[in-house]
Parts: sequence; C-alpha cells; structure tokens
Amino acid sequence: MKNCLFCHGDVSSSFGWGAFLGLQKHNPVCDGCESAFQKITGELCKICGREWAMVAQENRRGDLCSDCFRWEEDPTTAGLLQQNRSVYHYNDHMKEVLARYKFRGDAVLAQVFRKVFRRTYKMTWSKGQPILVPIPLSADRKYERGFNQSLLLAELLPREPEELLSKTNSEKQSKKARKERIAQENTFFVPDSESVKGKSILLIDDIYTTGTTVRMAAKVLKDAGAKEISSYTLVRS
Repeated sequence: MKNCLFCHGDVSSSFGWGAFLGLQKHNPVCDGCESAFQKITGELCKICGREWAMVAQENRRGDLCSDCFRWEEDPTTAGLLQQNRSVYHYNDHMKEVLARYKFRGDAVLAQVFRKVFRRTYKMTWSKGQPILVPIPLSADRKYERGFNQSLLLAELLPREPEELLSKTNSEKQSKKARKERIAQENTFFVPDSESVKGKSILLIDDIYTTGTTVRMAAKVLKDAGAKEISSYTLVRS
C-alpha cells in the first residue's frame, strides 16, 4: 500500500502487468489532493501571467493588470521582465503544501509537480531554450532549510539549471509588506558577468507574489549584460 504525501491516505492503483514488472510508477498523491490544486487557465496578463478571470475590470490596463502597468510605468523597472508564467493558483490547499515544501523541509514534494511543471515549460519555452537560473537563497537561509526549493524545481525541467545568481543575507521576504519588499536594497548579485552577457534567462522560483523578487534578480542580470529575462514559477499568488 502507498500513502499520499499530503493527507497520508491510501493511493490505490489498478494492478496490471506494468505494476507486476515494476514499470508503472505510482502516483505520489491521492486523487482528492491532486484535484484540489487549481491550475491557471484562460486569458492571462501579458507580463505576470495572472488569470484575467481573477482580476476585476477596474484593475486592468489593456493587456496588463494594474500591478504590471505600474511596473512598466516606472522607468527604473520598465522592461526588466519579459513575462512570467505560473502553473497553479495560490489557493488554501496550495498554501499548505507550499508551506510544507518551503519551510518544513519536505523537499521530496517537488517531485509531485514534476510532470505538470515540465509540461507547462515545454509549452511556453521549448523554442527559445533560455538558460534556467534558479532564484538563490542566502548562505544563512540555505543552511537553515537544507535545500533551495527553487533549485529543486529547476532540476525538474529538461535542461540543466545554472546557478548564475547569488544572494547576500537578508530578512525573510515572507515577513515583509509589499512596500518594504519593493523599497529594500537589492541583495542579488552576479558573481561572473561573462556568464550572462547576451544570454536569454529564465528565472525559476516557487511563487510569484508582487513580482519584486524576480525583478530584483532581473535588474542585476540586466546590469551584467543579460539580453532578456523571464520567469517561471510553480504558483501565482
């Protein structure tokens, strides 16, 4: 008997020759937990990938949501991010799962999303083949968690990720309000600018919230000579 990684209930599968020969991989989560994830579908904001069905009419500015419109209106952040695409909404079920994955050390949960994370990547970026760059953790944060959740997600994709970004120690982002996150000093840096010059880069992270993190990372990459930067996250808050 196999147990669901989330609710620990039985994950049953039909027995056949595939299972008998060890060729059939069992699903790590039950049908109930899997169906509770809410995929992003339909028409999206051109830049951040927010689903239009979730955006009030007054918060739209043409093909951009009001947040992206403000980012693009500001000359210091305009054009930093080509686009972001995410797989799931940040509903209550995902909130709990992400907390376990990100803060409680359940790194194995990344494998649950392998299939859908790879599929969405191939649908969006298979032609451009950008360099996969996971959002880094500071040395202190990585020591505290024991792993970088963004690197684990990047390793689910068919291309080898390259750790071209580094990060200095700072206060946890989750403890900061939106204004504080936007106004804070940029803690990312590029150790070797030659590695990014003229390159198209796809930043990998677990969640897109305000867009501050990926734009801060994009800023130092642009300053180091990167051609263009997009981002891909598991969740869109």
